Amino acid sequence: MRAFAVVCAGGAVLGLGVRPLPATIAIPRIPVEFAPAALAGLLATMLAAGLGAPGAIALAAGVLLAPLPVMASRARSRRDASRAASRWPDFLAAVRSRISAGASVPDATRAAASHLGGRHGDVVTGPGMPFDRAMAEARAAWADPLADRIFTTLAAAAEIGGRHVDVVLAALAASVGDELRLRAAHDAALTEQRLTAGVALVAPWAMLGLSVATNPTASQSFSSPTGSLIVVGGLIATLGGYVLAQRAARLSQPPRLFG
Repeated sequence: MRAFAVVCAGGAVLGLGVRPLPATIAIPRIPVEFAPAALAGLLATMLAAGLGAPGAIALAAGVLLAPLPVMASRARSRRDASRAASRWPDFLAAVRSRISAGASVPDATRAAASHLGGRHGDVVTGPGMPFDRAMAEARAAWADPLADRIFTTLAAAAEIGGRHVDVVLAALAASVGDELRLRAAHDAALTEQRLTAGVALVAPWAMLGLSVATNPTASQSFSSPTGSLIVVGGLIATLGGYVLAQRAARLSQPPRLFG
């Protein structure tokens, strides 16, 4: 048996000698949002523990407050994207007006993008770049189904040309305006549901913290194994309910057909 083990070990060494080891080892990338989330969770846990909260409640406070930096960053990104999307009708109106004045589709697009500025200014390209390539790069930069439709239509209009370009752009502008109005109405209708989900998440833990802070008996009860188990079960239930409520209040995005 010992001889067999030696033979197997020798074969493994020879195999390693024949097959070269990889020059680099792939290290998984840590999301950029992980650092502020971990710091917020650690500070919340330390603060709760410093105020005399039981260990399970202190850890629950860290878990609940850790996503706040991520949620704030994503909310800011959503606001910026919504603000940029709301300017699409102005962008298309500017393109149509310049085409009516005799400009070509590429020139009208560049002029409209320069006029609006902001994120739309990224559409402006040098005269040496083909227009269809510029629109493809713009689609990749925006990574949005609505932008895919607009940039693809502009590229097709520039390639085909003709007297029907204005009709096509008018239909596109009407479609984009209808979609933006529908999404705005949907977001306004579900604002109450999102607020209710936030209150349902915060209220039980606020009451628990108030009870532990004002009642030493409650603090001792939640320091026991049974109390810790109750805290963990309540944390799982509230987080699961909040995620489900937020998912139900989310408007589904259409798939990207020209990504």
